[in-house]
Amino acid sequence: MPALTKTPVRETNRDAILDAANRLFCQKGFHGTSTREVAEAAGVSLGNIYNHFDGKEEVFAALLERYEAEYFAPGQPLGKAFLEAPFPANIEAIGKASGETIAKFSDYILLIYVDVVEFKGRHIARLFREMRQRYQKHVEKAGRGNIAPDVDPVAAMMMVTLSFFNYYTVEKLFGVKNHFGMGDAETVKTFARIFRKGVER
Repeated sequence: MPALTKTPVRETNRDAILDAANRLFCQKGFHGTSTREVAEAAGVSLGNIYNHFDGKEEVFAALLERYEAEYFAPGQPLGKAFLEAPFPANIEAIGKASGETIAKFSDYILLIYVDVVEFKGRHIARLFREMRQRYQKHVEKAGRGNIAPDVDPVAAMMMVTLSFFNYYTVEKLFGVKNHFGMGDAETVKTFARIFRKGVER
């Protein structure tokens, strides 16, 4: 039989600390959570936290970094939707993928809200400053579709995606169902119709 490989205790403890912090920060916020509570929830000593992190804020920053690495990893729903077809042919795919992303990364979205409220966006501001660059790469790969020559395709795709994210955040994270007066599929269809043709006759 092949020899079993063991995960180093140091790595295991670090992950346990991040997992515990994730649960507590989402439930109680950053300032509402003490470092001692994180240690107790992780099943480690308070001193063990300082073997891995300089303090509670570094735990918070490391947690966001861990989510960021997964969020932008190849194969995630939104990245696949961006490349499914040239924009705006992929609007419905972006809508569906936005819902899947909010469901999959609900804790990450909540932690972003924590950062905005308690740190004025200090940890996640970079993600939004770099957002256009990331979308630009997707547009270049998928190509420019049937879009008006005076419309910036990168800005347009960002607007579409953020609109879907806002919709699903209210529906899934805030728990306000059917706030547009229709279900998810019909809302995606309506968004796509308006984004492609506008609201005028």
